[in-house]
Amino acid sequence: MTEHIKPIASELLSNDLVITAQINILNDKQQPIRCRALLDTGSSMNFITEELAKSLRIRQNKCSVPIGALDTLTTTSKRHITATITSTDAPYLAIRCLKQLAEDEGHRFPRAAQVLQRDFYVDDALTGAETKDEALTLRTELTNLLQLAGLNIRKWASNDNDLLHGLSLEETNHQHFLGDSQTLKTLGVLWNSSDDSILYSVEVKPTPSRVTKRIISSEIAKIYDPLGLLAPVIVRAKMLLQRIWSSKIDWDESLPIELHTEWERYYAQLPLLNNVRFPRKAIIESAMEIELHGFCDASEKAYGACIYLRTLNTNGRVWTQLLTAKSKVAPLKCQTIPRLELSGALLLTSLMSTIQQALSHKITRTIYWTDSTIVLHWLNTSPHTLKTFVANRVSEIQTKTSIRDWRHVPTDDNPADLISRGQTPEEFLRPTIWQHGPAWLYQSEGYWPTWALTPQMEVPEQKGAICLSTNPPDYCLLQRYSSWPKLIRIIARCLRWKQKRNRAAPLTVTELRITHNKLIKLLQNIHFSEEIRTLQKDRNAAIKGKLTRLNPFIDKEGILRVGGRLSHSSMTFAQKHPIVLPKSSVTTRIIDHEHKIHMHSGTQATLYAVRQRYWPVDGRSQVWRAIKGCVRCCCAQPPPVEYVMGNLPEARVTESRPFTNVGVDYCGPFHIQGKTRS
Repeated sequence: MTEHIKPIASELLSNDLVITAQINILNDKQQPIRCRALLDTGSSMNFITEELAKSLRIRQNKCSVPIGALDTLTTTSKRHITATITSTDAPYLAIRCLKQLAEDEGHRFPRAAQVLQRDFYVDDALTGAETKDEALTLRTELTNLLQLAGLNIRKWASNDNDLLHGLSLEETNHQHFLGDSQTLKTLGVLWNSSDDSILYSVEVKPTPSRVTKRIISSEIAKIYDPLGLLAPVIVRAKMLLQRIWSSKIDWDESLPIELHTEWERYYAQLPLLNNVRFPRKAIIESAMEIELHGFCDASEKAYGACIYLRTLNTNGRVWTQLLTAKSKVAPLKCQTIPRLELSGALLLTSLMSTIQQALSHKITRTIYWTDSTIVLHWLNTSPHTLKTFVANRVSEIQTKTSIRDWRHVPTDDNPADLISRGQTPEEFLRPTIWQHGPAWLYQSEGYWPTWALTPQMEVPEQKGAICLSTNPPDYCLLQRYSSWPKLIRIIARCLRWKQKRNRAAPLTVTELRITHNKLIKLLQNIHFSEEIRTLQKDRNAAIKGKLTRLNPFIDKEGILRVGGRLSHSSMTFAQKHPIVLPKSSVTTRIIDHEHKIHMHSGTQATLYAVRQRYWPVDGRSQVWRAIKGCVRCCCAQPPPVEYVMGNLPEARVTESRPFTNVGVDYCGPFHIQGKTRS
């Protein structure tokens, strides 16, 4: 034994008979010390002799510790010793030994091996059988199988005393509770073996004058209900605790008067839970069909789910029993009732999946009940047509369940409605459908509620599908003509024909100007529609994109122009505020027109000429591309102009003394700042 032993405290009774084994404990010098060690089945507390404690050099502290003996006698010890071995593998090894034993010797005791694999929780076994003979056989197999590993199973308890015959006093469970010789505790749950029922023990202390969040959280946590059989009562406490958290009260701060009063009323009724009993047995004898019926419901405050086991035996007898339940408070973020109902359906799906894996019996069928027709419509809808929140949950439910198993139940017959509303202990004791479900579960399926899906029903949370059918305008006329003046004249003729005016008369300057403005406005509406709408709403609005630096505005004729910084100059309005042109084929025709007028000038000269009236976006690149596409320029390949330099003035080339020739600076003195400020 090489584990390091830490002494922590003290004692035991000297007249206890324990099984020990001779072992060697290595000291600090790695020298073996022969002593005896207690062999046990994994209990967290054992008794050793005082001589052994002295040999191990464990320090003893005086303290008063009550010790329960094998009978009802209770002894008080004056010294208590606790030896903690720092081995983190002990719980794992205890479980691993049982699993390995079932694998190695399971072929000899198949039923007992199945119990070791499924019905053991650490060192506690919870199992059973349908008949007394099967239970006796199981007890014998389980005892023999564990003895192969040197393990003795103890603390036998049963709802049938015949199964305990032949067992010694040390092998039976004598740890009783509630002053009843038939009440035992199994994995924290109280069980009365005489009537085979599950019960609860709630101790209530006098309510202190100052109630805090810490006290309420502690008292709520004391109600141990792993199966959720008290879900309507527990969820009422959860609702109160959520309200306390929402009020942002500190842990040790007194509650407001209304929360304090509500807690006192609830806390005073908790002792009534001691009168609650649930039958442990959920399946009747000779069961022919075993069904699982799950119910879910939600409200603005909470949502939950409960599962009932419905069995039908060969004699036609039907029995339903509450198996488990689970509750959750609604999130603080406001949610619609259909969404909460869907969350309850998802909770029921997860709970049902867990129960199906835990039960070893063959389940004939599984049925899910909800009182929300919207949820049923969602479950019959493809998730991709729903919004994200609903689609994710519907997809998970459709993956784990079959849509044919979902049915509608009236609210009055839905036991999960008690969870969504919550109940006080006093209300919980009143006869309801909680323990055994609705009455029609005892009848044949023909008497069960029916509901037909209505396809025409308007279902919320569906994605909106917008279908826009438009006839886009045809701008092919703008692409047909390669000359900008010709395009203006053709459009002007079309406008005159539309107005039914004299078609043969020559076009006037006014008509050409109006046509020019219409073409520019059409071009700008195609490419700058969003910017134009923004400026029409607010002329000082910020424009994003490439027009940001141009400070654009809309003139009286509705044309988008450059704002610029030349408002106070003597230039014409068109030069100070040129028309904004986008990247388009029409802009290319305007550039070609200016390029030809200026005798096929270069990029800089053409750009300057265009900017006398227009301001093309990315003008330099557009002009460069237009000139690169000019056929005449490509064929002629004109060389750049080389200017002949004139002669320099005589005064600059004639030698003379300094200041012989002096110039006059009409700009005034130039102030030059040196390195140092002076």
